[in-house]
Amino acid sequence: MNQNPSTFKFSDLPGFLKSRIFLHTLVRLLLLAIILWFLNSFFLNIYTNHGQQLILPKYEGVALDQVVKHAKQRGYEIVISDSLFVKGKPGGYIISQIPHAGAKVKRGRTIYVTTSKYQAESFVSEQLPVLYGKKLEYKRSELFNLFELNSRIKGVQFDPGPENHILEVYYKGTLLINSQTRRTDVVISKGDTLDFVISTRSGGEVPIPELICQTLAAAKFLLISSKLDLGSILKEGEIKDDESAFIIEQTPAVDMSKTIPLGTSFTLKIVQEKPDKCK
Repeated sequence: MNQNPSTFKFSDLPGFLKSRIFLHTLVRLLLLAIILWFLNSFFLNIYTNHGQQLILPKYEGVALDQVVKHAKQRGYEIVISDSLFVKGKPGGYIISQIPHAGAKVKRGRTIYVTTSKYQAESFVSEQLPVLYGKKLEYKRSELFNLFELNSRIKGVQFDPGPENHILEVYYKGTLLINSQTRRTDVVISKGDTLDFVISTRSGGEVPIPELICQTLAAAKFLLISSKLDLGSILKEGEIKDDESAFIIEQTPAVDMSKTIPLGTSFTLKIVQEKPDKCK
């Protein structure tokens, strides 16, 4: 029986590995692998611009058309992410950029910029949120986020309530909001400034309360409510119960034309029975 000459036996393997055919095949495979690796690296480098990093210049304060032209030459794409009206700044200029100036970026990178508007948008004061009695610290950011409005403290005014709360709001000298007023017809430009009068609990003055004919208990309540102090108590006659005794004299005396500083101390004279003039 004739054997098939093409049949490969395991015993032939050592000889095949030493043959010229195997060596030539191995060399060709290695060369092919090297060529494929080189081509892959070359085209990947072109696709990703690997290693081609440039220092990003400062575009802030430069006109948009100049920035676009400069960026295009370096392979950057400029995208406007937002635009704001800035008082005193002409429209079409870069206000901010991401990435920031000085960053190392590759060609083809997108640069996001905020530009200045040519003209401010406007709205009516009716659209303002509730401001009276609110803390300025919280409303400042809300006004900027909604209308790009800046906030400025015009003055402080005594108020028995919490400190730093809004008492009055002005726009270009016009009163918009206080405890009794809320203008809804004033046109306000975005990017402008609102002026505020805020509350303080120090340095204020109050009218002199009338305590005569009040019981001592009632007088104490009135003094505390007005942020005034009770000093000396002078007694006339026998006093069985201080709290139910009546005031017949007070110092400072009542004067409707005057006010007194907060914390002023009062001297009161009391009697047990209600005086005839109080009946």
